Amino acid sequence: MTTGEPAGPDPVPSLDGGGTHDAVPAPAVVPERPQRAKRRRKRRRIIGALVVVLVVALACGGLVVAQRINRPLAQPTIPPGRSSFTVPGTAPSPPWPATGQAAVEIPSLGYARQSGLEGPVPIASLAKMATAVVILHDHPLAAGADGPPITVTADEANQFDVDLQNDETNVPLQAGETLTELQLLEALMVGSANDAAYTLAVWDAGSVPAFVAKMNALASSLRADQTHYTDPSGFDPGSVSTAADSLRIASAGMALPAFASVVAMAAVSLPLAGVVQNIVKLIGTDGIVGVKSGYTSQSGGCMVLASYRVVQGHSVLVLAAALAQLEPRPPAPSPPTTASGGGPAVAPPTTTTTTTTAPAATTTTTTAAPYSPIEAEYPLLYTGPIVERLLDVSASAVVPVPAVAQGSVVRMAGADWGGVRHEVPAVATRSAWLLGVPGQRVAVTTPPSPPPVDGPPSMAGTVRFTLGQQTETVPLRLLHRLPEPTWWWKVLHN
Repeated sequence: MTTGEPAGPDPVPSLDGGGTHDAVPAPAVVPERPQRAKRRRKRRRIIGALVVVLVVALACGGLVVAQRINRPLAQPTIPPGRSSFTVPGTAPSPPWPATGQAAVEIPSLGYARQSGLEGPVPIASLAKMATAVVILHDHPLAAGADGPPITVTADEANQFDVDLQNDETNVPLQAGETLTELQLLEALMVGSANDAAYTLAVWDAGSVPAFVAKMNALASSLRADQTHYTDPSGFDPGSVSTAADSLRIASAGMALPAFASVVAMAAVSLPLAGVVQNIVKLIGTDGIVGVKSGYTSQSGGCMVLASYRVVQGHSVLVLAAALAQLEPRPPAPSPPTTASGGGPAVAPPTTTTTTTTAPAATTTTTTAAPYSPIEAEYPLLYTGPIVERLLDVSASAVVPVPAVAQGSVVRMAGADWGGVRHEVPAVATRSAWLLGVPGQRVAVTTPPSPPPVDGPPSMAGTVRFTLGQQTETVPLRLLHRLPEPTWWWKVLHN
C-alpha cells in the first residue's frame, strides 16, 4: 500500500470461497423533514388540550348536575292575609227605656250598643267617676293600701255647710281632721259626698278649675267626645255627658283595682259620719259590683251598673247606663163602664180620684244622702230596674265562640317551581275559642312567616283571632311535605 493512498473498503470474504471482493457501501440515512415533525408535535399538544378541556367540562358538568339535584326547592309559605267571620246566633235586643238615653258595653269583647242618637245631658253624681279615676291616676293605690293622709282645711270643712244649704249630698268633715286617700274615695263613691269631691280636687290640683281641666283631659283621652265637666261633683248642670261616654269613664275606672274595690262596697265606715250605706242597693246582688248613681232636677235619674258574668271559666265585665230618666207618670183613671146588653151606664163611684203628682223639683244628688234634708232615691226606684234589665240581657248574650279546631285546615301553603304552583294544607296545632256576642265580627289574620324548616310536617307560621281585647294566636303546621320531582327534572329545571 502506498502511503498517502486512500484506504479502500475492507475486503469482504466471498461466500462461495472464491476469495474476497470489495464491500458495497450502506445507503445513507436521510433526516426527517423539520416541518412534518413540528406538525406532529402540534397535533399532540392539541389532543392533550382537548382531553384536558373535556375532563374539565365533564367535571364541571358533574358539579352542575350535582348542584341541580341537591339544590333545595322553594319551600311552601303561607301568604299574609286577613278575613273575618260572624259570631253565630241571634243578636240581643236590649230593652231600651222609653225616654232618655241608655247604652251597654262589654269592654273586653269590644261590644257596645246605645239606644239611639245621643246628645250631652247633665249627669249629676256620675261625674264623680271621673274624679275618682283622675285621683287614682295621679295617686295610685296598691291593693289594701290606704294612701297618704289628707288634712281637711277650714275651707274644705265649710263646704259641708254649703252642701247642706244646697241640698247636696255630703259627709261631715271637720277642719284639722285627717282622712286617708282611700277614706275620701269611699266618701266620694259610696257616700256620694260633694264635699269629699271638693277636698280631693284641691288636694290633687291645688284648685277646682285645675282639677276640672284634668277631668276633661281624661274624657278626651278616652274618646268621650261628648263629655264636658265643670265641677268635680256633678252638682253643676254644666257637667254633661252621654250614656255611651259614661260607660267609657266607668270602664276606665273598673280597670283600676282600687276603684273597683271601692265601688263594690255596700257600705263604708267614716270617722265622723259613721256607717254610710250605698244607695245603689243592687250592689252585691246578681253579680252587680257598682258603680254609681245620681240625680238632680236638671239631670233626672242617672245610673251606671257593672256586673261580672262567667262564661267557660272566664269572667267578663258587663256595663250598662241610663241617663235622663224621669219619674213614671201615674196611670190614667179607668173610663166608666156600661152595663152589659146595652143597659144604662153604671155611674162611676162618687169618690174623688186623687192623682199622685211628682214631687217638686229639687237639686239633690241621690247616690247617698243620709245628711241631706231630702233623701232622694229616684235612681233606685225607677232608674235602677231599667239599668239592671239592660245589664242582664247583655250579660246573658255572651257566648263561647269556637275560633278553630285542632287539625282543621286554616290556609294553603304554597311554593312556585317549574312554572307551577304547588300547595299543601296548613292546619291548626290546637283548638282555640273566644267570647263574643252574636252578630260581632271576629278578625282572622295570618301574618308573614319565614319558610318552614326541612323535615317531617313542620311549623308554617301562625293564625291570629281577635275580638275586642281578646287575641288567640295558634301555630300552624304543614299537613305533609310537598312531593319532589325526579332527579332528571331537577337537572333540566332546577
